[in-house]
Amino acid sequence: MEVIQYTIGMSNGFFIRDGKTVIAVDSGGEPGEKVFLDECARSLIDPQEIKLLVVTHGHVDHFINMNCMKSLTGAPLLCHKNAVPFLRDGLSPIGKARSELGREIMRRQEIDGPPISVVPRVAPDIEFEGTYDLKQWGVNGEIIQTPGHSKCSTAIILDSGEAIVGDTIVQPTGAAGVSLAFLSDEENNDTSLFESVETILACAHTIYSGHGGPFSREDVQRALYEEKSLRSIGQQ
Repeated sequence: MEVIQYTIGMSNGFFIRDGKTVIAVDSGGEPGEKVFLDECARSLIDPQEIKLLVVTHGHVDHFINMNCMKSLTGAPLLCHKNAVPFLRDGLSPIGKARSELGREIMRRQEIDGPPISVVPRVAPDIEFEGTYDLKQWGVNGEIIQTPGHSKCSTAIILDSGEAIVGDTIVQPTGAAGVSLAFLSDEENNDTSLFESVETILACAHTIYSGHGGPFSREDVQRALYEEKSLRSIGQQ
């Protein structure tokens, strides 16, 4: 099993290779056929080898290039059922800052505007709720729900002890270290995010993120402990 991370624009995308099977997770943060084909070439992957496309959650910097990827690979697109409206209708997420880093990023966006101003539409082919077994696609692992950053957030948990977690755990550009999600849906709270991170840590020793990474289990455990401590004394 091999996880290949690449960065396009502001976000990471991934290829999971398990034997002769390849799955692509997220799209990077910029659209374009050439950028995707360049990453395939660098990773020695024929786009026709890709059997499944997965979006970790319904935020545009993770699915902006999925229409192109569907066309080039012929692979179906999978996401959590709560992400479907974001992809299908091109919705922008509405969230709240849950840390000082999140507040700073939202202040920047108020001044500069959002980093991606046009949200494309792409039709998911498969939606799930709960747990989704990837063995039917030839990959030893599963996808689980990990609410906290968004109600549609998911993580790919591989039998190898690796996980791809979207924005549940991140290290944004310029940040000093690993952080838990700095934005969250209004419908979610710290409890659900902490529980999701604990579930990931129980399954994985290496964590791949939508921004930065990869991280070790120890890095993430430290970030979780620090956030819990801050919450308990009311400093954040």
